[in-house]
Amino acid sequence: MSRTAVRLDPQQRADALREMTREPLDVLVIGGGVVGAGAALDAATRGLRVGLVEARDYAAGTSSRSSKLVHGGLRYLEQLDFGLVREALRERSLILNRLCPHLARPVPFLYPLTHRVWERFYVGSGVLLYDTLGGRHGVPSHRHLTRRQALREFPSLRKDALVGAIQYYDGQIDDARHTMMLARTAADYGAHVAT
Repeated sequence: MSRTAVRLDPQQRADALREMTREPLDVLVIGGGVVGAGAALDAATRGLRVGLVEARDYAAGTSSRSSKLVHGGLRYLEQLDFGLVREALRERSLILNRLCPHLARPVPFLYPLTHRVWERFYVGSGVLLYDTLGGRHGVPSHRHLTRRQALREFPSLRKDALVGAIQYYDGQIDDARHTMMLARTAADYGAHVAT
């Protein structure tokens, strides 16, 4: 079944508000951020009668203030929460490769090293595990950099503040467009959405 894009315009808004009052809804989602739009889409694809209302615009609140990162939580490795990291990296891969590659891209990070041996081993081991848990899906592998290579990548770093660096990748998404696409797709599946 081919789907056509739903227009989210003033007429659609008036129709959605009218439909929400015509019969009882199974689910009313208040808030058109990424969580609300995603909940509306999930409920609509399950065949429920859904309304989604947002006071301002989609992704206007918390969703618009995010880091825009789609990541597996490198910091959770230090807490040994491997299950959470693996799940998040699997979701990152889905976003980058299948669900919305037109809205997401790999983004590089540089972890400056200030100690010669132990820090490179410690951080390098963690980032290697991060790459391994994420598989080879969507982002390049990490790489070790000398001081000179790090300064070439990021010339604004102070030369005396590092001995080298590790570059690794995560994902970044256009979160406002992503949220809008979720709301539009929910409307396409029959949800009544209105800002």
